[in-house]
Amino acid sequence: MRNRLSFLSLWSINDALNLEQLKAGLDELRLAGLEGVIFHPRFYPNEPVYMSEEYLHILSNLILYAKSTGMIFWIYDENGWPSGTASGEVIKRLPDSSCKYVNWISDEEGGRLVFGEKAAVSSLDAAATQTFIAIIHEGYRKGLLPEAFEYVTGFFSDEVAFLDGHGITVKTGAIPWDEGFVELYEGKYHEALLPNLPLLFTTGKGYETFRARYWEMLTDAIIASFYKPIADWCEKHGKKFTAHLKAEESPFFQLSYSGSCFQVLKYVETPAIDALERFPGNNFYPRIAHSIAMQQGRDGALVEAMGGSGWGVSPESFTNYVMWLAGHGVEHIVLHLNQLKLTTQAVQDWPPSMPSHLTWKDAFPALLASIKKQAAQLPDLRANPEVLIVTPTRGIMAHFDTTDAMQMNEHDGSNIPASTAGILNAKMLALVEACHAAGLHYELSEERFIEESGLFMDGALRIGMRDYSHVLIADGCRWKDPAIEDRLRSAGITLCHSEDWRDVLPIKASAVVSAAVTSDLKQTPWMAESPQWNQILVELQQQKSGKLLVELNLEESESFGGMTLLLLDAVSEVWVNGQPMELLPTTSGFEGDISVAQIAGKSKLMLEVKSLPEGEAFPIAFLRGNFAVKSKAALIEKDEHQWMLEGPLELSPISAVINSANLIESGFPYASSPIAVRKTVFLDASERGDIQLTDLWADAAFVKLGGQELGWCWGPDWSVPLPQSLLEGSYELEVLLYPSTFNMYGPHHHLDGDRYLTSPDQYKGIKNFADRPDAPEQTRVSCAHFVKWGISGDVQLLHWK
Repeated sequence: MRNRLSFLSLWSINDALNLEQLKAGLDELRLAGLEGVIFHPRFYPNEPVYMSEEYLHILSNLILYAKSTGMIFWIYDENGWPSGTASGEVIKRLPDSSCKYVNWISDEEGGRLVFGEKAAVSSLDAAATQTFIAIIHEGYRKGLLPEAFEYVTGFFSDEVAFLDGHGITVKTGAIPWDEGFVELYEGKYHEALLPNLPLLFTTGKGYETFRARYWEMLTDAIIASFYKPIADWCEKHGKKFTAHLKAEESPFFQLSYSGSCFQVLKYVETPAIDALERFPGNNFYPRIAHSIAMQQGRDGALVEAMGGSGWGVSPESFTNYVMWLAGHGVEHIVLHLNQLKLTTQAVQDWPPSMPSHLTWKDAFPALLASIKKQAAQLPDLRANPEVLIVTPTRGIMAHFDTTDAMQMNEHDGSNIPASTAGILNAKMLALVEACHAAGLHYELSEERFIEESGLFMDGALRIGMRDYSHVLIADGCRWKDPAIEDRLRSAGITLCHSEDWRDVLPIKASAVVSAAVTSDLKQTPWMAESPQWNQILVELQQQKSGKLLVELNLEESESFGGMTLLLLDAVSEVWVNGQPMELLPTTSGFEGDISVAQIAGKSKLMLEVKSLPEGEAFPIAFLRGNFAVKSKAALIEKDEHQWMLEGPLELSPISAVINSANLIESGFPYASSPIAVRKTVFLDASERGDIQLTDLWADAAFVKLGGQELGWCWGPDWSVPLPQSLLEGSYELEVLLYPSTFNMYGPHHHLDGDRYLTSPDQYKGIKNFADRPDAPEQTRVSCAHFVKWGISGDVQLLHWK
């Protein structure tokens, strides 16, 4: 079957290993529709010690359990990220490890080179990689039970880049260096390296040639020192190897981290990319992984998807994102990430944790089934492509200025200046966007790949397993052989360039979109059902005493009954109105009960928390009970997506009549559970089609008609099929409206509220690269933000034509 998507999750192992807990987590992901996991120690508490005999024994049994249930099982090769340190063990064994670099300091005489280093494991150190393999890969091979190791699909490497992966060029303007480069360069180019080094920073004679040579040498070095040894080990032991690089979004961005993605990823058995945030990105970098997979004859491409996309991810945005990736031939979708245990740190750790901790997780199986069905209808990108677009990787290398790199956003590579290299980069991305908009089936390569791997045949350029009859050469491509374009033409290959490709390539007409006709049903108004419980996020504030405190106003508290306090992390002590509370561990965290006697007749509820000395400083806490959460201040409409609510908030009785059009205003701003709304609809014999809900705000909805389940729906169409078996008459329509998970976990007080990109710093209120450029340095505001939730529209019948 073409375009068959598979869904896995990076499974964040952030708790002590407990086999029963791990089995339950694996079952939950399987029942959610996922086909496998990548076991990912992440903020792992070292219980038992990472890679110890006990650790490997528990993992063996988990892998065998995965085998018994049919779940795919990969292993992430590190505790944390980036890969290569073996959780600090490599540098313990090689204490002299260092990352070296060279920089340029301007002075009165023009400038001088400055060499520096820092103690860290370098990806350019082959001995460090061999130590890493011995600890991790050999550790798993020898330490796991043989049948468990045999079942492991493969190993995942994450964001390995020059030096220790932290962007020395982007941060400081320096360039990776190693003494071994002297012999390496001189052996290949028969000229001295050191006298030419200033040309990396200055525009002396021959600087373009030297810069291109140096960055290609760096690319070869990281391949030889890190990627190829791991690829060779995986091949030897029958394991797949997948890896994504940092900064794939553009050739300029990727340069200072890995040189050329095209060169590095050809050594990765399953080429991968990292596609973060919530909205589709450019149409260049997903096609890199697909192109290399097809050229190298690999079993598809993989993506680590949607990390940092925020708790406001909905089925609609999830579908749009995955379909964008699927449309580029990326078939193995790995969600970033699913937390084993949802602590405060985990809530804020490049959220969301999906699917396990989404408010709409029950819809996940239906969502994945829907996406797979849609993906199967996409054009088959395994078929022969119409054009190969040549990326000017070497051309950008030749003009790369480190001061330009320092202006980039280190997360997504935006803000590249309009320098020579920056303009070539922008033109390349614009060319790809234009080809994508024209409906072309394109694949990508670069100058060096064509020169070293291309075969010029009768009417086609062959790269590995792919033949290209049309080649589109982007502006700035730099060839070692100046006659290469003539050689391509002589082989009968059709060449075109940025200025003439529209006259040469087969541009497709726009597809005809299906039209829909709607008609109104006879119906009654919506009625909302009061939920069994509600909750409020308890915003604890630091006191001079060192305790955390919150005071909540209560109105008619005698009607609430008891309450439950849930903390996501262990704490030292809790007091309720001055009385100590006993907390008990649960699967959700730590819970304690507040009795009726403790709150009945009181106008305030005071909660005090003392954190553990080494524990979470500001643990997330929820108070749950039969109350509404309201403010004396009116809701403020921030935009079409969000409300803002100014405190102080108070707990009051839930109204007898709930306004279904605005469930935030009705007292449920922090709710995590669906609220049922109902109305009566009247069908006659001629009314058949899809039932469509209108004017609603929710992440997902589950629909029943006359007690019969019609299924899940979500935006933008909000429709479910109407059964043909229904007779004429009146029926109760019941809709469960699921709120946005953002309303539960925030960050509520970030000035933009629900952003398409959420890093841990959005919770701290500290401006970082995930914020818009014009944001203030302190991004925390007093108003709390909530995604709209409710339904006000009528029910329609939808007929497709």
